[in-house]
Amino acid sequence: MVNLFKAYSNPDKYAEDIPLEKVVADLKVDIEGVNRIINMIESGEMIKTIVVVKHPKENYYAVLDGHHRFWAQKTLCYSKVKCAVVEDFFGLGFHMTRNGIFQPDPQFTRYVRIPLKRFYSYITEFIKDPEKLLKDINNRLFQNDNL
Repeated sequence: MVNLFKAYSNPDKYAEDIPLEKVVADLKVDIEGVNRIINMIESGEMIKTIVVVKHPKENYYAVLDGHHRFWAQKTLCYSKVKCAVVEDFFGLGFHMTRNGIFQPDPQFTRYVRIPLKRFYSYITEFIKDPEKLLKDINNRLFQNDNL
């Protein structure tokens, strides 16, 4: 097990295989998000490791980060999922996570989280290669003018 900050910053480093039937996750997910991840998996893309909280006394885990990834893998009938297991000494984190306290509403994900992620990726691309992004924008504008 690892602390929360290490798990979030580099979940793949702390990944371990956990039997899917030992993992619980909140149902508040956007089905389009789950389907997008299913398509990614089926096309061979690697997905980020799920972050889970282990119950302090039982052999069960609650998804803290990666609800859509969990449900995609469950839909695809995986028997195990890669998880970074976060320490939970008292059980409060497990119970809050299992009950969906940390999982946002699907509408929030669709209209706030996803646009913010897109904006972040645009800014990141721009910082890496501003000329390429400006050329792409100009090409799109020029193509629309010829329609």
